[in-house]
Amino acid sequence: MRAFLRSAGVIVVLCAVAGVAAANDYFPQSVASGDPTATSVVLWTRAVTPDGGIPTRVDLSVATDAAMTDVVATRAIDVDAQYDGVVKVKVDDLMPYSDYYYQFSYGGNSSPIGRTRTAPTPDMDVDVRFAVVYCQDYVGRYYNAYLKMLLDHDEDIDFIVHLGDYIYETTGDPQFQDPSDERKIEFEDTEGAIPLGSGDDMYYAAASLSNYRDIYRTYRSDEVLQQVHERWPMVVIWDDHEYSDDNWGATATYFDGRTDEYDVERKQNAERAFYEWVPIDVGLDQDGELDISAADLYPNAMIYRDLIYGSNLHLVLTDLRNFRQDHLIREDAFPGVVAVDEQTLAGIIGEGWPAVRESFDPYVDMDVLGGGLPIFQQTLNLIAANLYMMENPELDFFEAVRLGEEAMSGNVSTTFINLAFAEAGLIPPFPPETQAGLPRGISYLLMGKQAVYSDLGSRYFVVKDTFDLYAVVGYLASGGDSQEVYGSQQNAWLQGTLLLSPATWKVLGHSFMMTPMVIDFTNPLIAALLPPEFPDFLRTTMVINAEDFNGLPHKRMELLGSSTTSGLLEFVDNAVVISGDIHATFVTDHQNGIYEITPPANSSATNGDIVIRTATSHPIIGQIPGIEQILENFALLLQISSMGPAVSPSDILYANTFSHGYGIFDVSSDAFDILIQQISSDEIGTSYYDDPEALNDLFTPLMFEIRDGLLSPVVQ
Repeated sequence: MRAFLRSAGVIVVLCAVAGVAAANDYFPQSVASGDPTATSVVLWTRAVTPDGGIPTRVDLSVATDAAMTDVVATRAIDVDAQYDGVVKVKVDDLMPYSDYYYQFSYGGNSSPIGRTRTAPTPDMDVDVRFAVVYCQDYVGRYYNAYLKMLLDHDEDIDFIVHLGDYIYETTGDPQFQDPSDERKIEFEDTEGAIPLGSGDDMYYAAASLSNYRDIYRTYRSDEVLQQVHERWPMVVIWDDHEYSDDNWGATATYFDGRTDEYDVERKQNAERAFYEWVPIDVGLDQDGELDISAADLYPNAMIYRDLIYGSNLHLVLTDLRNFRQDHLIREDAFPGVVAVDEQTLAGIIGEGWPAVRESFDPYVDMDVLGGGLPIFQQTLNLIAANLYMMENPELDFFEAVRLGEEAMSGNVSTTFINLAFAEAGLIPPFPPETQAGLPRGISYLLMGKQAVYSDLGSRYFVVKDTFDLYAVVGYLASGGDSQEVYGSQQNAWLQGTLLLSPATWKVLGHSFMMTPMVIDFTNPLIAALLPPEFPDFLRTTMVINAEDFNGLPHKRMELLGSSTTSGLLEFVDNAVVISGDIHATFVTDHQNGIYEITPPANSSATNGDIVIRTATSHPIIGQIPGIEQILENFALLLQISSMGPAVSPSDILYANTFSHGYGIFDVSSDAFDILIQQISSDEIGTSYYDDPEALNDLFTPLMFEIRDGLLSPVVQ
């Protein structure tokens, strides 16, 4: 079979090198396959008429040869107009670990011929090679990473794992997208979309089913992405951008709490389009044909699943979006509010509390103090109301007053009160000598929250030590629910699947990662790089990204364990975690024989670029001299921090935050080999579609291997 594949692969590569093929008027998005088992695979196409209509029926042929002469299955499939011409069908009764070719047709018109491959049976001891990709933004960018994969690996990849962000729901978010005339998204239904930005910077986020379909239709018009789907089955899970950036469940985060962004209809539209356009074994009726019902959609959607690929590989794929709770620090958390009081903190810290007490934020109970000082209370209420209105100009005055009064009740940080009064041109009411006897706690300000409506100090750039204590309080009070990311049913499935698997290698697929995204600015090696103007209050340990498992520290501990507790993955032999979302390359040793591999994003803006944009927009961090130059060494700062006591026990063995590419994984009975191909982010806006061979000099390979339980680099 491998010899046959090599001969077939030559033809495929030559087609890729030849450049762009003419679009098929009848099957404009070509074909695709996915979710292979030992006896079945899901096949996909979209059929239309040249005048924009939809045929009523297509015919499917499946053969064992590329010439489609040895036909082993045929099927007539009704095309349902409600799915915009999309056809998705599960074909059964196939032979294990075999190559099949397939083609759709109607009225004498045929689709391109696709190639797919079934999985080996669980008892087959075979070597497996699969690719890992994620985050394939189309806007302003090209799929050069896929093109390199086509050139190098066409004949030997068994399947592709896509860890999410198959699409991006926005037409031109300035934080990470740069639309061009050639690579842009346009909605037919702008009335059904969410307008974001303003003036010349106006862009849209998808909301209607039409919007999401426009995105998939545009992405799948790309000839390189079409070739990828034509050649390999793909196993796909979603992350956030299939619906909305940094979502939790059906709640979006564009407005950082300024408005209620819970939208079930929008979430279901996103999921419906995903089921239509992705060859996933969900949304099919008993005959294996496309039939999306309410049972397939939020809050009932279940895309977590596993793939057994011979005796050596058990791939376990999760859903980290639909069941997770709100971010631990809400985007609309008021900076001055005390989230954890002294009594609670002292109870958690115990005997060590007196030694650390002064490092926490002094506060007053405004319900007590304000009652005796009504003018002071009213002044503070108005300051808070003004802050709300400054950050949300569309807010009604009376609503702002209500929010200000609500924020200035209960325990409020005197640090915040002093800053607020000073900003208003008033004398700070709590000089240092008056604060000595005040209780101490954790305010949102102490965790890095500088503004009312902001992801800074919420999802990003959070002070680690105080955040970790704050997280403990919520975790204990909720019985762990505050950090739930899987949901009870998925938790039970995940534990049983991993612990009972007999496969040599258990690969856990996460849409976002567990690797520490933490910088310890107190580390002597890092402190030496900081300019003298670097503020003292920032010389601490910061969670750069609290959107992923770094913002769920105890859930992370449940999986990885700690010095005092055991984690799930410690009981799983040969556990390897693959993850995405972060737009960067990481190779991480989580200790206890648990390793995590995060290849670079396919084409989305790199993590390094995003971090620099985010930091330079921060009202305080952005004013630090040389901050951009410091963050250009972001990967190095993460690596150094991971080796220090503030972040361990996870060690980052390799990091690159300014690259694109993909991962190739070779699995056998005695080894897990890793190849990561990387290309500079400078090249992602340039098309090499007409000259793919030029990519050979632009990609840099990185190789690791896991043997006898040890992960080590491979010197080339």
